[in-house]
Amino acid sequence: MLRALRAAAIAGAVLLPSAALAATPTVSIVDTLSGPNFQAFWHNYLIPTIEKEAGVKVQYTLGSGPTLQLQMKSWKQDHPVFTLLFVKGLDLSNFVTAGVKLDRLYPDHKAEIPNIAMEPTRFLAANNGVELHGTGLIFWRAQFDLIYNSKFIKDPPKTWEEFYKRRKEFAGHIGIIRPDAASGGGRAFIYSFLKANGVDFSKPLPELEKTAQWKAAWDKFHEFSKSFAQPVASSPPVMFHQFQTDQVWITDYAQDYSLWSASQGQLPSTTKAAPLDVNIVGASNAWCVVPAADSPEQKAAAYKVINVLLSPAVQNHMLEVMYEYPGTTAWRKANPEVWKKIPTVAAAESHGTLVTNFGAITYIQRHGMAHMAQ
Repeated sequence: MLRALRAAAIAGAVLLPSAALAATPTVSIVDTLSGPNFQAFWHNYLIPTIEKEAGVKVQYTLGSGPTLQLQMKSWKQDHPVFTLLFVKGLDLSNFVTAGVKLDRLYPDHKAEIPNIAMEPTRFLAANNGVELHGTGLIFWRAQFDLIYNSKFIKDPPKTWEEFYKRRKEFAGHIGIIRPDAASGGGRAFIYSFLKANGVDFSKPLPELEKTAQWKAAWDKFHEFSKSFAQPVASSPPVMFHQFQTDQVWITDYAQDYSLWSASQGQLPSTTKAAPLDVNIVGASNAWCVVPAADSPEQKAAAYKVINVLLSPAVQNHMLEVMYEYPGTTAWRKANPEVWKKIPTVAAAESHGTLVTNFGAITYIQRHGMAHMAQ
């Protein structure tokens, strides 16, 4: 009998770790935003850090915003396919506009996600002009700049007007991504150009289309497009290849992805970034979103993950390694060396403009190619 009891005790002791492992919650994350640079960042840094700090198991999958939006409408309560969404701003705006049910993170869950306190509330209210009602928290804030190859361009344009006037100097070497591509780079390029040329995006699209400024800016863009490299790139990697083959010398694109790619040998080592007078801030912001279909247990685990993502350690590591501006105010304690590589937050924001007109950005996505010289 004594042997039997001892055996049972030993068996129980052996089973305890397995039981604890089985109880570890799993957070299934779908990512509709990250390019190759941030996919590697997820696998090499974010996932290991989340699993250690939050005590969860992470399942990470790439997805498409439009496909995800359709899927979510059929999810049953407590049985979502994904329990945490990592999405681009346009996807979040589309979710909210389409009435997809999302958890209200701010201000409802400040206790469960204490690092919300470092999120500037002015960035949480709306995206692309769509009121978010607290459904998203920003992980990173994308910054667009003039990206150029200093091998060919020693004195880059400082304004869009100068860029336009010097178009013949760069003829055939100006890069842009198709505005109807999955990447928002081309849409941000055009939005910036239109704003710099007098378009008032505070007006709703139906009113905007009737203005002389709208027509004049598009006509000017058409003329500008005659100097674009051909064919127009279908994705960032295609445009980067154009840079590598010296077909493209200059563009307006995401600072983080461009400088990281140059550090990885995917863009010329002579690639540099400089601000224009109008730079899009937040065209490709990364948002953390929790589906309303999550069970209470799934939401609790998702909140832990988001809190890790918004922690100063993670936010500043992202800034210093990926050249991406944090979604929080953690940058105030960043290593000063980082500002030797990229503009300070103050400098970036002084030239920055938010995409505030959802109707206009959708128009650019659907009709931007028709305004380009063929």
